[in-house]
Amino acid sequence: MKTLCRLCLPVTLAFVLVGCSSIHNAIGPDKAQSELREAVEAPLELAGGESPFCVKPAPVEAPVSYNGKLYFLLDQTVFTPESLRRSETIYREVLERNSSAITIVGHTDTAASNEYNDALSRRRAEKVRQDLVERGVSADVIEISSHGEYKLEVATPDETVEVRNRRVEIHAR
Repeated sequence: MKTLCRLCLPVTLAFVLVGCSSIHNAIGPDKAQSELREAVEAPLELAGGESPFCVKPAPVEAPVSYNGKLYFLLDQTVFTPESLRRSETIYREVLERNSSAITIVGHTDTAASNEYNDALSRRRAEKVRQDLVERGVSADVIEISSHGEYKLEVATPDETVEVRNRRVEIHAR
């Protein structure tokens, strides 16, 4: 019995490897398929060297993720004038993508205490989340977090006002 298994394994492996190689057209050079296959299945057209058993699936393109940033006035959850204008474009883009996962991350500059900035960055993220929900995005797909002053876009010393650090980042996938 062991001898039979030792013989079957290499033979089976050889058939599998040869089945996907370029030397598989055993039907004949002038026929792409047998009469039996023609009678049972719809016609199958093969280019030279292809096998119906080793068909490569068409590539599936993953949706491109979208990232946006909105900036805030000092010590507020109110957008800068430029971000106020951009917000509608960003919100529309997120809504049109019908994303299954949206991450909103709030940030602040270093102009106040760490505890205060943590709470402020959270309020900013909550504001953007609420804006998206009001426009029709499902609250179930939105995750928010806040980093306070710990992940600065522009490195600054403590107690420095910098508008580019007062932001919310939106990542839609």
